[in-house]
Amino acid sequence: MGECRQAIVRLVLALTLLCTFLSLSGCGFHPRGSVTKLTDLGTIYLDATRNLSIAESVREALIDAAFTLAPNRDEAGILLRLTGEEQNERVVSVNSTGRVSELELSHAVSMLIAETVDGESTSGSQGQAFNRVEVIREYTYDETGVLGKENEARILRAEMEDELVRQIVLRTIARLAPSSVTALPIDDAVGNLASLDRVDAGNSLFH
Repeated sequence: MGECRQAIVRLVLALTLLCTFLSLSGCGFHPRGSVTKLTDLGTIYLDATRNLSIAESVREALIDAAFTLAPNRDEAGILLRLTGEEQNERVVSVNSTGRVSELELSHAVSMLIAETVDGESTSGSQGQAFNRVEVIREYTYDETGVLGKENEARILRAEMEDELVRQIVLRTIARLAPSSVTALPIDDAVGNLASLDRVDAGNSLFH
């Protein structure tokens, strides 16, 4: 989670700098609400299903991104609901002898973000659809080196978890970001926000 936290913090810093620059340049970029400061992304409540494996990682990442975690829904200005987690593995290809040669791993979750309107506590999601966030990776499989491949799969799963958490936080920021960003489709907004991370030492946010 260390690299994930650093990437999220760099993203928020870059977004903050961009907001400041655009505001000073007088280009008509007006923030939605008060989401313009590194220390003011809002109070958020994470409503996660009990068996969600990434719940704690998401909480830590939200804090790193300058959100304040609310102890309950009534005290939150933002509701982030995560449900429907799935981790799957499927065969992508087999060799000439019919043995598995390549596998695909996937890790997905459904998310919904709702905001408080006019001071009223959010009811959670009437009329809103869940967005599916999914990370997919492929790796070669060699049954002659099963132990090594199992270790490789565990490492890959951990990297996928970090990526999934990162995408959830990015989408949350994109949903609450200034209007010139959120006017885009959510995937485009996430892409634009992710590209801001290149401000820091030219590092890419996504692997």
